[in-house]
Amino acid sequence: MPRQSDNKSDPLLIDRAAAAELPSADEVREWAREKRAFISSVMTELAEERQAAAAGIRAVGLRAVLFEEFGGRDADPEEAYLAEVEGSDIYVGIMGRRYGKPLKTRFSATHAEYLHAEKHALRIAVWTSAAADREGHEQSFLDEIRTFHVVPEFRTVADLQRQVEDRMRAIAAEDLAPWCKLGNAVFRAMEVEDRGEVINVTARVKDNTVAQALEAARGDRWNRGTKAQFTWSGRSKYVKVAGVHVTTTTARSKMFRLELEVEESPQDAFLEIGVRGMTPDDLIERGLRTVLFGESNPLADQPMGFATEIDDPLRPLRESPVSEEIIRPLSELLLTDLLVGTGRARSIHTFRLGVAIRGRRSLTFAWETASRFSNEPVTLRSISGDVHI
Repeated sequence: MPRQSDNKSDPLLIDRAAAAELPSADEVREWAREKRAFISSVMTELAEERQAAAAGIRAVGLRAVLFEEFGGRDADPEEAYLAEVEGSDIYVGIMGRRYGKPLKTRFSATHAEYLHAEKHALRIAVWTSAAADREGHEQSFLDEIRTFHVVPEFRTVADLQRQVEDRMRAIAAEDLAPWCKLGNAVFRAMEVEDRGEVINVTARVKDNTVAQALEAARGDRWNRGTKAQFTWSGRSKYVKVAGVHVTTTTARSKMFRLELEVEESPQDAFLEIGVRGMTPDDLIERGLRTVLFGESNPLADQPMGFATEIDDPLRPLRESPVSEEIIRPLSELLLTDLLVGTGRARSIHTFRLGVAIRGRRSLTFAWETASRFSNEPVTLRSISGDVHI
């Protein structure tokens, strides 16, 4: 069976109290350079608010996507703005008094954009004005959003601009403080320095069980240095723990400096096998669709059908739920550990996970296939569907 980490049978230990360290302005700019935030609202009522939100977005370095700046398009207007939503990373909604004119779908343009953002698992951030005479449809729409998201209230356009800018910086901090997994310990790093043969990790850990697991990884005089899979930021390498340096900073946190020596990863011969005209990458995709989305597996009862069997990487998050703020990065981390850590993929290319709606979340991700031979080109595979977490 495909190789898992050395700590496969151990329960997952998560530093749930870990907070994202504030990144530098240069780091935020680099993060924002190719990201887009789509601004959604009733345009005529909230023209000034839309410009304030755009200013807050641009102050962080992201591109603000405004319908009024699209220019001439051959496509139907509804198709055009939904395509822009789909091509963005963050949905910024502004709720006012009016719902807007219903489209053929019976939803307003703002409502349709919100639903499309949910469908394609964008990060969603919504604000509402302090309107006291909100239309009935608009109030129902706002109540719908509040079922899944916190919706702050703003009083002035300056207040909105500040809140939007702060939220964009918070999202940047969440993305730039990478979650890591060493064996069965999951924690948030301040810095990961990959020097090829050696990886140096700096992390502030607040959970005692996670801290104890990391300290135990240094081994003892009879067994020097644990060997385990180390996974972070779409990458994963098999390592030996060469050093664990701990500084107690407060009664509730410790600063760790980990020295990890990269070793040759154990190989699994089954990853080279094709079945019934399906390549190894076809089998990996089939296994993922089955375990994540519950799709039928036509090879399950066939000889060599075990080649499509993949452990469910998201099971730990169902067995021990985490907060909404960290479920997306932890899901990506566990998928990376499964695919890259076992040699099934070279890296995770894109990842999007939506909010829970009736117990299901929209998941879309793509990965670079593993190169099994030196002359074999790297290709990109992607799947999407609804998962239960």
